[in-house]
Amino acid sequence: MTMKQKANASLLLLALLFIGAAIGHYYYPAAWWSRLLLYTAEAGLVGALADLFAITVLFRHPFGWSWIPHTAIIPRNRDKLVDGVAYMVEEQLLNKELIRDKIKQFRIVEALISWADSRPDGKRISDLGWTLASNLIKRMDTSATSQTLDHHTRNALRGVNLSSYAGKGLKWILRSGNVQSWLGYIVDYAAKLTAGDAVKEAIREMLSREKNKFVNEGGSIARWFKQKIVEFAESADALNLDDAAQTLHRDLLTFMEELKRPDHEMRVLLETQLHVLADKLSDSKDIAASIETWKLEMLEQISLQPTIEALLKTVQGLLAEGAEVKYVVTDEGALRQADVKAWFAGLLESYWEWFKNDEETKAQLEEYAQQFVRQVIETEHAVIGKIVRKTLGGFTKERLVSFIESKVDVDLQRIRLNGAFIGAGVGVLIYGFLHGIYAPLLNWIF
Repeated sequence: MTMKQKANASLLLLALLFIGAAIGHYYYPAAWWSRLLLYTAEAGLVGALADLFAITVLFRHPFGWSWIPHTAIIPRNRDKLVDGVAYMVEEQLLNKELIRDKIKQFRIVEALISWADSRPDGKRISDLGWTLASNLIKRMDTSATSQTLDHHTRNALRGVNLSSYAGKGLKWILRSGNVQSWLGYIVDYAAKLTAGDAVKEAIREMLSREKNKFVNEGGSIARWFKQKIVEFAESADALNLDDAAQTLHRDLLTFMEELKRPDHEMRVLLETQLHVLADKLSDSKDIAASIETWKLEMLEQISLQPTIEALLKTVQGLLAEGAEVKYVVTDEGALRQADVKAWFAGLLESYWEWFKNDEETKAQLEEYAQQFVRQVIETEHAVIGKIVRKTLGGFTKERLVSFIESKVDVDLQRIRLNGAFIGAGVGVLIYGFLHGIYAPLLNWIF
């Protein structure tokens, strides 16, 4: 049996008891028990009816009679109720000071670190970072992104002293001891290109152009005379462009083989000159001014957008399953998605471990996060009230009544039960006072 059924049963029981008491009092008017029963039933029935009426008029008009004043209190005051609830939530339950105090006790950065390290799906921060980065790159508009990057890169380069950075960068490369390794890669690549027949043909064409240039220079007599000399030399095999090209090509190959030695005098000289250039780039004002002028001219004439867009498309293509990119210097290897993912994961994991162990950085980031949250609370706190108003504002009168009634129905029915029992108890007390104290006192006095 529900609480409402119990309250209704108590009202019915008191009504029957009142009828029975009235009948008993009619037939036995002098009996004390008939009067006691009538007092008890009457007071209990009045209390039960009064509470039933009070609870009913909170939500609706009794019997649908809207002419009865001060009824359907909640529906008639719907707007006031919504504003009152919104004000209570915004200014009392979730006021700014309370939220700020709670946020101060909450360590945002530590919570994020704990969440990232103990995700229920078991994914590591490197996996999350790779998924996020790859999805962003796949969905990227390469044309618009490259234009934006080109614009920002140009603006950034205009304010950068390239000479100083170039000098420092070159010095760092020289100190790292990798200069000869890089030169070795370049020489190997150049030697591979030189060994092809295309270079030999290029040398042959260059010699042919120089011969034609020599023959066609000067006056008509001179040109005739040089032409005859060349024809004689060719007929006597003293001038053979094919042999000359082959000899030059062979000498070039020999030179490239010798240049592969790290102690070759040209490579040693080049490294020495690089040291001199690094010092001049860092200290020479004339070189700095020349580089600055050259930089500004290049930024005006050359667009980085095509290069950036091509690079972004290459990266997008690399993210496709089974895609690969050949190395620039050598074709012996290829860059695959798994290689990029492994490199990215290692880089992200190393930075993540460093971040977790760097208390100073975490404290600084925590301060930024707390400041951001405080600013959001200060500027957006009114949103709480707006959300409450919007939520309750969407309730019709009938729905609001049903919502509130469903939340407090049990307590309201208990009030009805209490009214019935307390009314009956008051009836007993009234009977006892009237017939046990008041009536005997009057008889004693008079």
